[in-house]
Amino acid sequence: MNREFLKELGLTDEQIEAAMKAHGKAIQAVKPDDYEDLKSAKATLEQQLTGLQNTLKTKETELSSVDDLRKEVETYKLKDLKTSVAIQAGIPLELAGRLSGVTEEEIKADAENMAGFIGKKPPTLPLRTTEPPKADAAEEAYEKMLENL
Repeated sequence: MNREFLKELGLTDEQIEAAMKAHGKAIQAVKPDDYEDLKSAKATLEQQLTGLQNTLKTKETELSSVDDLRKEVETYKLKDLKTSVAIQAGIPLELAGRLSGVTEEEIKADAENMAGFIGKKPPTLPLRTTEPPKADAAEEAYEKMLENL
């Protein structure tokens, strides 16, 4: 209820004032006795809510850092596993990082495959040149003399 509404109805100022006082008393009568206690409890609860929201944000940040650390630990475990499998398979440690797989069985299978390539002897290459002889006889004589040294 407001004063403009009452003026539009054609009430005088004294009537409007009496109606406003009666309305104020009716509102005060409806207001609970512990209204001030409820207001202070509401303020306390709002402060607690803000504190809990801040705590939740902090915990979420900590949880994400824990997840990052967990991933890092898994990476180190996998690297250690690859190194130990490479040692068992006789693969040089420089090649241990090239082993693929996630489980131990997969890494061992890849290490056995790689060890097969590493264990192979390279094909023997000729020790002398296989180029055709040169046409110049003087150069040929010097090359034969060098070969015999």
